[in-house]
Amino acid sequence: MHEIKRLLTRTAVFVAVAFPALADSLVVYSPQGEDNVHWITEQAKAAGHDVQFLRAPGGELFDRLVAEKNNPQADVVLGMVDTSMALLKKDGLFQPYAPVWAADLPAQYKDKEGFVHKFWSTPIVIAYDADKLAAEQAPKSWLDLTKGEFKGKYVIGNTAWQTTRVYLAGILARFLDDKGEVTQAGWDFLGVFYANAIVVDDADARKEAYKSGGAIINLNWFGGVIKDAKELGMPVKVIDTEGGTPVISEGVAIMAGTDQLDQAKAFVDWFGSADVMAAYAQKFGQVPVLPAALAKSPPEVQANAGLVKAQPIDWDAIAPKLDGWLQRVELEIR
Repeated sequence: MHEIKRLLTRTAVFVAVAFPALADSLVVYSPQGEDNVHWITEQAKAAGHDVQFLRAPGGELFDRLVAEKNNPQADVVLGMVDTSMALLKKDGLFQPYAPVWAADLPAQYKDKEGFVHKFWSTPIVIAYDADKLAAEQAPKSWLDLTKGEFKGKYVIGNTAWQTTRVYLAGILARFLDDKGEVTQAGWDFLGVFYANAIVVDDADARKEAYKSGGAIINLNWFGGVIKDAKELGMPVKVIDTEGGTPVISEGVAIMAGTDQLDQAKAFVDWFGSADVMAAYAQKFGQVPVLPAALAKSPPEVQANAGLVKAQPIDWDAIAPKLDGWLQRVELEIR
């Protein structure tokens, strides 16, 4: 496996962080942003953990992990959302391990079977440019986005992107029948939702949509909204939407096929600890779910923890259906 890791690190097209390919490096697959990965890697190095991150959109990572099931290249998976982690666990890709910090996690962030443990809570929000849209003119819910006044004002990203997958799931979850299937009204709504949007495939096109002045409504994970606001000089306000906001949590798990189990356990213990999570919150504004970490986080992060009401979503029920829904989006709607 080590030889394969060295080859993978040289050839994988989506590696955003290039470090020397050492045989004993811990390989972590993650959809986290490039800045986030650099920070985690540097902090881990300072704490004595030799890690290399391979990062890509959540959908691409999921497909790769499934394809590599019988010849795993990763030791740890970090930062994928509830649905993806649930399906990977179901497919036998993970092994159980309870980190030292797991005992203090709230019940909803604990995997009863001990495979996946959550560390950050991430609302997928609607935010808007406060300089270009008055509060009374802003959408009040996700269902408002199909109104004519918002045509060309928001961006829908690639369905391989983790954030896109989650808010599409959140929308379709509002249109389920008693068998848990999406009604025709739901698909009709999604058709208008796409027709009303600027639809992009890559990050550059997405950024250009905001720079050009056309897009002023941001459908994004909360940390991404803050990052966009800084990079684009866009003063934003987050909407506490009617019907709730999709709130997901990101997990960490150790691969069943790792040949570096001790190093993987040590890294997971370190990463999810209160001090590291609080430092991450200080750096990026992400909300940790570990109570001790939240208590050590900046006041604004603690305030953000209660910024929006969560949309009730049964992710365990939706997870097995989401790929089929997204396939229909690609074939019939997008």
